[in-house]
Amino acid sequence: MALKTAENIFLILLLFWSVGTFIWILLVFYLKSKWLPLLEDILDDGVRFYSLNFFLAGPGILQYATVFLWSFHAKRYGMLEKRDNVPKHIQKWFVFTFCWFMSSGTLMAASAIMVKAYDL
Repeated sequence: MALKTAENIFLILLLFWSVGTFIWILLVFYLKSKWLPLLEDILDDGVRFYSLNFFLAGPGILQYATVFLWSFHAKRYGMLEKRDNVPKHIQKWFVFTFCWFMSSGTLMAASAIMVKAYDL
């Protein structure tokens, strides 16, 4: 009985992780097309690296989110003063996308741990 319950929980976690990853991909496409070039102008002095394609946009969005979340990262990347020039509603989109990514990653890790623990 416990194995059947574990399998059901695993499938639910896997479903939520899959849906969460799909939503994160949609958020990356949205931010890449709408706000990422503006952020590159403000924070990276117009250097267009992360907006070149989708595969670079994902890590770029996560990096900019860490700049908005923690002053340590902003100082490390030399963006501490520049991040105040970005409107707050744009910062919130990037932080939300970062949190969504981390939540989906947590669900993926939980499902992997369940597979290992219950030998599914």
